[in-house]
Amino acid sequence: MVDNSLTVWFLEDDPALIPYRTFQERFGNDEVIILVVKDKKSLLSQKHFNAFIKLSEELETIPEVAGVLGPGNATIATYSPLGSTTRSLLTSNTDTAQVKMTLTEQPILRQQFFTDNYKAARFLIVLKTLPDFDIRRGEIIDNVEQVIAQHLTGDSYHLGGVGVIFAGLNKLSQQDFGFFLGLGYLMMFLLILIIYRKPLLLVYALGTVALATYMTLGIYGALGFRLNLMTTLLPIIIILLGIMDVLHVLNERNQLSQINQENLNPKEAALAALSHVFRPCLFTSLTTMAGFLALAVSPMAILQSFGVFAALGIFLCLVFTFVLGVLILPHTKPAMQSTKVASTGMARLLTFVLQRQPLFTLMSLLLVLTSIMGMFRLKSDTYTLGYFPQEHAVVTDHQAMEAAWGPYMPLELLVQPVDGKQLHDKEIVQAALSFADSARQLRGVGQVFGFHSLYQAGMEAQYKEKGSRMLQSQFYLTQVQKQLATDYPQLTEQFIHAPTQTGRITIFGTMASASELNAKMDSLLQFSSTTLGKVATVTPSGYQPLYADIVQYVTTSQVNSLLLALLLVFLLVWLFIRNLKLAVLSLLPNFFPILLMLGFMGWMGIYLDTATASIAAIVLSFCVDDTIHFIYHYQQRRKIGQPAAAARLSTMKHVGPAIVITSLVLFFGYALMIFGSLKTVELFGILTALAIAGALYSQLFIFPLLLKRFDK
Repeated sequence: MVDNSLTVWFLEDDPALIPYRTFQERFGNDEVIILVVKDKKSLLSQKHFNAFIKLSEELETIPEVAGVLGPGNATIATYSPLGSTTRSLLTSNTDTAQVKMTLTEQPILRQQFFTDNYKAARFLIVLKTLPDFDIRRGEIIDNVEQVIAQHLTGDSYHLGGVGVIFAGLNKLSQQDFGFFLGLGYLMMFLLILIIYRKPLLLVYALGTVALATYMTLGIYGALGFRLNLMTTLLPIIIILLGIMDVLHVLNERNQLSQINQENLNPKEAALAALSHVFRPCLFTSLTTMAGFLALAVSPMAILQSFGVFAALGIFLCLVFTFVLGVLILPHTKPAMQSTKVASTGMARLLTFVLQRQPLFTLMSLLLVLTSIMGMFRLKSDTYTLGYFPQEHAVVTDHQAMEAAWGPYMPLELLVQPVDGKQLHDKEIVQAALSFADSARQLRGVGQVFGFHSLYQAGMEAQYKEKGSRMLQSQFYLTQVQKQLATDYPQLTEQFIHAPTQTGRITIFGTMASASELNAKMDSLLQFSSTTLGKVATVTPSGYQPLYADIVQYVTTSQVNSLLLALLLVFLLVWLFIRNLKLAVLSLLPNFFPILLMLGFMGWMGIYLDTATASIAAIVLSFCVDDTIHFIYHYQQRRKIGQPAAAARLSTMKHVGPAIVITSLVLFFGYALMIFGSLKTVELFGILTALAIAGALYSQLFIFPLLLKRFDK
């Protein structure tokens, strides 16, 4: 199952969830399905009225639907000397002229159901708060759409809302999960076959990552987790990072077999290779795990679970690399030719770089400077609708809804009167009306409807054009208060929670990014402080305030996870080589791919968002892997008395082939993510592939130059 709802983004004890849960307790599920129906001519016809009535009736028979707020089941209060009565706005024989006249006399209600020109109508389909709602969201929305399709033609209606977006993300996440699982294995299959041309080596590589992948996902599912935007990446991350240790083992065996062609048989060469690379592979796995586990300091639950299970997958890859290596490698012959050719090429490249030290130093400094300049242009923001392909139904429906109806995404506010006050008190109603007038002046804000609107509607129904004056009378407000539950039962239930005297105000706005929404909420809270501050407390609630918090969480995740990853990786490298100078030299070139990636994001206008929030920590964790293999072999050469120059050359010839091969595997593997359906997956792939290219450059050019300069 796939789940991209709030439960996977926020931690259970996050204080930001308190207003959200309060809203659900008092007003039910905030994931309202918004249905906009349109007609180029007019919706004021008996044909449309009948369809609206039947549609509302059938939608309310769906067990998961709490109610429908729309023209099909709306009630109208009428007053006479004999008292008040309520009637349905629409019936099977309603006169269209009468409907128009009624709504003209009660504009507050008309605004909830129809546009000014009556060419578009809106239905709010309120869903029940269910314990398994997150799991069943897609199924429920599909059921709702099936009922709608029975009464309306496909081009006459559009669906939107938070739940619809979540359901769309879930489907795309599941689609990408299957796609990348198959694509990752196919790419690895082809590369191993092309490079080594040995079927058993292919079995070794596939077996290692397959066992690690399926065991990780099995544990993930058994613990009750569901796939989401980030964890759909787990298979390809495990496949690509898991193959790195396998390639280093194969390279080591080829090197040993090449050096000792007559003294080692295949079994001895295999066991010796596994023995030689165990220590560096152990520490590369630990550093990679440290990078992912650094996500544990993120305030976002989605990143915490992603980091933990990615680290688990990497650990299992290490285990299966050596277990299957012992079982399979003794039965295969080395593929020495590819390693021999690559070793020769690495030696020539090193000589070329060191002979042109000033040129490559200047080139590297220019790249670093350009990247740093780009980093200063980097911004943090999240726009959920931007995760979808532009032609996706969620996007096209959104565009059609805004064109036909106007701003429609709800932002919820809860109004709690101060002690001694009630919602129908004149001061609170007047303050709410002033707040609504101020809110409508904000860019991107459409309708504002709340508890105060019900008092307006009640006054309009009873006193017509005199209603606005009656709102200033406490006596008349008290009288209307007594009638609200009878005259407008569904609306009253949705906007007034009588037991706690909590009022709800819904501000319908355009779809906004998290930073835009933050700015809008700041303005709204300023307005509320000026208008309602003395008589009530106003709290942003529902989904959108949580969505706005993501900007701050993204920045916190990037900084905290990167700093923790740097600390953990440095300590592990220092512990591994037990030489402070070499540990520092090993870490320095691994800053380059991070700078390159962040600089590229800044220059290209790519925001730090949920897809890229902790990518720097992840990149650092696996870019340092090849450095560890390099510095380990280099240190071994130095310990046996080789001069620095000779140690660099022999190290490049020995581990260089594996470094290049692993980088190519990682680069093409992550580059394949550009074919993902979700923008998050595409960006993650592009940026990680760029960082891997930068890591290869730093390993082949920057690191040798640093060693030559500081370790003579």
